[in-house]
Amino acid sequence: MSAFFAERALLPDGWANHVRLEVSANGQLTQIQANASADGAERLKGPLLPGMPNLHSHAFQRAMAGLAEVAGNPMTASGPGAT
Repeated sequence: MSAFFAERALLPDGWANHVRLEVSANGQLTQIQANASADGAERLKGPLLPGMPNLHSHAFQRAMAGLAEVAGNPMTASGPGAT
């Protein structure tokens, strides 16, 4: 287990002072405590903010896969604009 300490942290209820975070060996947060002691914890510099998850998707690209290959070549007789 590892412990970290931040002077200020943004928690679900708002900003908190003297925040201690405990992390298990597999990287999961096991405890978050405001107004805590820094004893034995690694001190973090600056305020602590939650990370922003990356929620964007490229799923629409699957529907577009291969469209450029079947559209044809405009320089050949079979492509668009052929004479």
